[in-house]
Amino acid sequence: MKNSDQYSHRNALEIIQSKDNIMSELNDIVNISDIKFGTHSPNNIKTIISDRFNEKGWADRVKVGRSNLTISFLKSKIGVCFQIGNVARTYADILKLMQLHHKGVIDAGVIFVPHALESKKMGANYAQYERLSKEIVHFKEIITMPVLVIGISN
Repeated sequence: MKNSDQYSHRNALEIIQSKDNIMSELNDIVNISDIKFGTHSPNNIKTIISDRFNEKGWADRVKVGRSNLTISFLKSKIGVCFQIGNVARTYADILKLMQLHHKGVIDAGVIFVPHALESKKMGANYAQYERLSKEIVHFKEIITMPVLVIGISN
C-alpha cells in the first residue's frame, strides 16, 4: 500500500507541509509494501495503520465534541480520517473534520481513501479517491476547511 495521489482542497497541503514532519509521517505510515488491498481484510489494514500512527505519537479515536463521534487520528492540529469502508462514511468524516476545524481543534484535515481498483477489491460501494476528489470540488462553498484527500493503492 502507498500514497499514490493527492487532492489539496483549500490549500491543505501547504498547511500540512508547514507542520514539522507531518507530511513525511503520513507518507511513511501508509507506505507498506507487504500490505495489499484484496489480500488483507479492511479490519486487518485498519489495525496495522492504527498501530503505525500510534508508534509515531498520533492520538487515535479522537472525540468530536461531546458526542460519540470520532476521527481516526490527531497530531499537531492535523486531523486524519482513514476511510476504507462505505462511501457514505467519507461525508460523515468531512463533517467531523469540519466541526473540529470550526472549534479550532485542527488547522486542516486529511482523508485517506483507496483508489477505485483497490476499492472494488474490497466490495461494492466502498470509498474511493476518484469519486471523493471530484465531488469535493463541487462543494467548495460548503466545505470551507482545508482538507487533503490522499488516494492509496497497491
